[in-house]
Amino acid sequence: MRLPSLALVALVSLTACGKTDTAEAPKGVDTAAAATGPGLVLGGDGLPRVKPGLWEVVQIEDGQSETTRHCTGAEVNAEVREMLTREMPGCKTERSASPTGLRVKALCEQAGGMKTDATIVMTGSETAYDMSVGLFLVQPDGSREGSESTLKAKWIGACPPGVKPGEDVQ
Repeated sequence: MRLPSLALVALVSLTACGKTDTAEAPKGVDTAAAATGPGLVLGGDGLPRVKPGLWEVVQIEDGQSETTRHCTGAEVNAEVREMLTREMPGCKTERSASPTGLRVKALCEQAGGMKTDATIVMTGSETAYDMSVGLFLVQPDGSREGSESTLKAKWIGACPPGVKPGEDVQ
């Protein structure tokens, strides 16, 4: 399942936006400690910010690892922000954010009594972070199918000349 790669790109694209965002934090997000101490740097929306530039990301899923390099910039990706903060019918979403970490958990009712259970947990700083992304289908009998990916990312430096934010680097 490569959906966590999409979640990574989404989160990195979103978190690279400038720290001057004044959007209101989603309900239930603690942003009071956003500017104190080491750890994640949170924007006014309660979402973490990372340093713009070239990032190396190691994704581990089902015992397999894949390393990618991705250029991020100061652009705001409204679609990604919507994905991470919107309330969806039939879903119970819990969000918490502080310099010690971000956690987003959504449990959504599906047809036939099934549910989807998705969780994103991120810890670290604006130059290195760890993230786990889990996506599971829960059957009516409680059995679960799905997977969890672990991502370890670190800021490498400036994006190479000619590489635009949002582009992968070979």
